[in-house]
Amino acid sequence: MSRKIQLSENHTRSLSSSLIVIEKSLVELEEILMRQSSSCCSELIKDVNDEIISGNISSIQEAKRYISELAEKYGTSKEKISLQRLINAKRAKIWEILTDILSKKSKGYGTFPKKYAEEYDADINKLIEITNKIIC
Repeated sequence: MSRKIQLSENHTRSLSSSLIVIEKSLVELEEILMRQSSSCCSELIKDVNDEIISGNISSIQEAKRYISELAEKYGTSKEKISLQRLINAKRAKIWEILTDILSKKSKGYGTFPKKYAEEYDADINKLIEITNKIIC
């Protein structure tokens, strides 16, 4: 695609945002298909055969290449991501989730069993302490 098209600023911004979201979804899906791994809290059930997975990876790579061509053709901007801001945002979200599941804040799910509260909170606080070691 050697032809360049100048859209209005609003249309270019809209296209940029859409391409960024689509590319992120494609990258995430590609990583899942290539790693196909489970973790302690989730299990990936491989209910798709290798031929389909391989074809999907090829289609994803083709789509990513085409997104690059579209970005060049329409002059869309790249999202600039500060690693420091990304780390801080993820840390803050992790802290928020963990503090929200402490026994005293779990009232919306019924009364937390008092006999487990101290141990439970200690476990959650330890995870908070560990994740607070993530720095930038």
